[in-house]
Amino acid sequence: MNNLKLQFGKRIKELRERKKLSQEQLAEMVNMESRHISRIETGNSFTTIENINNIANALNVTISEIFNFNHKQERKILENELINIIKNADNSELEQLYRIIKSVFV
Repeated sequence: MNNLKLQFGKRIKELRERKKLSQEQLAEMVNMESRHISRIETGNSFTTIENINNIANALNVTISEIFNFNHKQERKILENELINIIKNADNSELEQLYRIIKSVFV
């Protein structure tokens, strides 16, 4: 259970920071005390399903997104997946991938 609480807390913090909200702002939006948000984010506390629903609404995400702890892959896994995509691409797909990557990163 402690691992779940830690993962849940990290995910709440990540989603809150993505929205550029302070703990105090989120707490106000969901009618909770900011110290309770802090305890959730550090894995020292959990909360009710009603509060989880309110947090999801405040952060404009689904409840399932809050519990998606595998959304970030390790670098090596990502590198291997990209290498496989490139290796399996035909010339047209490879050119398209190149243009997309170049437009995003250059």
